[in-house]
Amino acid sequence: MLDFIYRLTRNFEKVHSFKPNLLHLNQQHCEHLKLSFSPDLSLQQIINILGMEVIIDQDVIHPKVSWSHFLSSAAS
Repeated sequence: MLDFIYRLTRNFEKVHSFKPNLLHLNQQHCEHLKLSFSPDLSLQQIINILGMEVIIDQDVIHPKVSWSHFLSSAAS
């Protein structure tokens, strides 16, 4: 799962010339993502490592990344 997210992020960055700040997953994707990290890490710690906010939505069929101006402004 982590490799897939890395590829999504790199492709997004190549197309848009900036990094995404949102990761869209469903609950099953989120569980697979957690398995890519040490069991000692919390979801918040994983989010911090990824550098993106995570949106968990059961309607998401495949993980995807995007960018939100709102999040970018809030971080400034």
